[in-house]
Amino acid sequence: MTDLGQLAFWALLTGGTPLVLASVPYLRTQISDRTIHLMLGLSAGILFGLSFLDLLPESFEAAAELGLGTEFVAFGVAAGFLVLLVVERELLGRAHSTGHAHAHEADGHTIQPFGTLALSALMIHGLVDGFVIPLGFEIGPAVGTVILIAIALHQVPDSFAALAIGLSSTRSRRGAIGFILATAIDTPLGILVGAAFAGVGAAFVPVGLAFSAGTFLFVSAADLIPELQHRTRSLLVTLSIVGGFGLVLAVSLGFPV
Repeated sequence: MTDLGQLAFWALLTGGTPLVLASVPYLRTQISDRTIHLMLGLSAGILFGLSFLDLLPESFEAAAELGLGTEFVAFGVAAGFLVLLVVERELLGRAHSTGHAHAHEADGHTIQPFGTLALSALMIHGLVDGFVIPLGFEIGPAVGTVILIAIALHQVPDSFAALAIGLSSTRSRRGAIGFILATAIDTPLGILVGAAFAGVGAAFVPVGLAFSAGTFLFVSAADLIPELQHRTRSLLVTLSIVGGFGLVLAVSLGFPV
């Protein structure tokens, strides 16, 4: 059972980056397009690596230990992917119908981080980030540590994306800060939800890990990477994606199970 001290530490580590970046609107009013592209590329690589190097292997292993078939893992991945797909399309439909989609302009085109997701969708992604942390520690300390560090690293580019959306969608510094602070609480809330589900039973853990892997794969491979390829074909952006994957690989090798 996860204690309050652990929950507080995880929340501080994953929610601290947005809180630090909340001061940026008082320091400058714009983030360069190159910085946004590099941060989103790094984020895509981290999510991709976390899915394939940690979440899926651990999900299959946990399922095998519980005597569950591989179809449970496959179902979890598909469910995570499809749920986020439906959520994004629904949110997009509402955003376009009301004309309040949040966007960032670059080179005469509209860049919409996380596949044109507005604040609510960005927060859903943050909730899933937090959700998977307690499940990882339910498997073991080494697995949980890898996931925690990878998601904490992932919070940096995620927070830059949230900051860019906040600055481009409001003329008020206070409004931008409120936008950023909203994304600072999503991952800690996800941690609480994950801790509750981890206590439901061991059988939920492999499916929960697979579900998170499915959502991460959607954001990375079906959302961020195609968007970046469409908007910019910079070698630096490609290297940032590979670099994000490399960060997760380095963390995984540093904390072998």
